[in-house]
Amino acid sequence: MIADILPHADGTKAGENHIAYVLDLAKRRRARLVGLHVMPELEIPPTYKPSMVEEVAIELEHRFERDAAAAEPHFAALALRQRISTVWQSNVGPMADRICHAARTSDLVVLGQFERQGLAEHHPLTLAEAVALGCGRPAFMVPATIGKPELRCSLIVWDRSRAAVRALHDALPLLRDSAVEIVMIDEPQAAEPGKPPIKHLVRHRMRIDRQLRLRGGPTARRLVERLEAQHFDLLAIGAYGHAAWIGFLFGGTIQSALLNSSVPVLISH
Repeated sequence: MIADILPHADGTKAGENHIAYVLDLAKRRRARLVGLHVMPELEIPPTYKPSMVEEVAIELEHRFERDAAAAEPHFAALALRQRISTVWQSNVGPMADRICHAARTSDLVVLGQFERQGLAEHHPLTLAEAVALGCGRPAFMVPATIGKPELRCSLIVWDRSRAAVRALHDALPLLRDSAVEIVMIDEPQAAEPGKPPIKHLVRHRMRIDRQLRLRGGPTARRLVERLEAQHFDLLAIGAYGHAAWIGFLFGGTIQSALLNSSVPVLISH
């Protein structure tokens, strides 16, 4: 059951799109929506000359203030159309930290596809990754362009890891009565292939349409290819089932999937 959903809202067009999506989702699930906007800390890109730092800081501060001022009325206007129960919160500080704090009493945290905490040099992870790793709740990434939340056909990534188990069960309230395709990723050193808990999923009223096994090769690219080959409404995947430094060195499956996916992605850790 999903009772409380926490979306991070901003004043951008992409932000409006993902709020409209999650409002529709909340209405279908009869969930309460707690809108949140976090004004990030001021970080000056190191490319500017020292003489320009103050001017740039003022411009960035004004931009953050404009975004914060636009976020709440956009959220309220969209919520009014759907006629659902909503609450509004605002905060200032490290974005991932503040969102994780607010997410402690939520079932699902919703974030935009290209949202970042600040400079990539200081925050190499996307905001959705950082929140998924830190808050203990599933993070739901909504693409910049998205339609209605049908959730009729979903893709689940299974590699037997703890993170994959968590993602699977976090996705269950969203996947009931839907068709599911399972992509099994085998580790080269595994003694036996990882088999997903099919009977368990069927008892949760899911219909398993297909099972696909991936062995070797660039997994992130092949996942995106599979998403593009057939229409899916959701991708559920575990965040960093293995050491996170592998992702930094070789291009993590999670970040690639988040930045390239045309469908919503649920990530859990």
